[in-house]
Amino acid sequence: MKIAFRASPKPGAQRALHELSSRYGQAAVAEADFIVTLGGDGTALEALHEALAMPAKPVFAMRTDSSTGILCNSLRTHGLIERLQAASRVQLPVLQAEIEQAGGRSRVLFAINEIVLERQVFQQARLKVAVHGKGVPTSIKGDGLVLTTPIGSTGYNRAHDGPLLPLGSSLLALTGIGIRRPSVWSPIPLSDRDILDVEVIDAAHRPVQIRTVFETIPNICRARLFRSPDRTVTLLLGREAQSRLCTPFGRQC
Repeated sequence: MKIAFRASPKPGAQRALHELSSRYGQAAVAEADFIVTLGGDGTALEALHEALAMPAKPVFAMRTDSSTGILCNSLRTHGLIERLQAASRVQLPVLQAEIEQAGGRSRVLFAINEIVLERQVFQQARLKVAVHGKGVPTSIKGDGLVLTTPIGSTGYNRAHDGPLLPLGSSLLALTGIGIRRPSVWSPIPLSDRDILDVEVIDAAHRPVQIRTVFETIPNICRARLFRSPDRTVTLLLGREAQSRLCTPFGRQC
């Protein structure tokens, strides 16, 4: 069994990396059967993004003492092979954004927890928002929007009063950031089969950027956001981690 270890730069994670790689070896990600991370949710998300191009590559995250996160298993340096074999596989959906920037350049980005559209300058953004093939577009004015998956709904989305999505559900949530108009705006639950079209109004004077945890693309004119139809990532969870992950969602595992 080949394992690729990824660790945060914190001393505790680096010590665990040295011990585990000495015991189990260190494989290149492309050749590994598993990616094992040492740190917190940030390190786990980095590995999951790395695995986007390798959908069969599962990620087993272990949390060091100085880190926090609900995606991680407890850190133990012994019995790793048995833990990997016994862990449950959780398939996480991936968000995709097809973006057109000012000047006509096209970009594509992916996210596991959320995609954020937000103003770049002091002036609030003006956006025209539509669910593709459903109803008429809505024009809004505010600081931006957040599109989130169930696994991401406990974080930035909740900080802006977005809904907590049931874990494992076929839902996404569209949550506003500082929406001034319309004043009756409220978060919108979407099917994960819906396609969201966003156009930036007056982009030259009210520029908008789009970002994920790891990438920011400025000066966008329009974007199409949806659940990627052909990409998922696999997170490995032991029983303790499953229970911890379900706790914020009010579920028993």
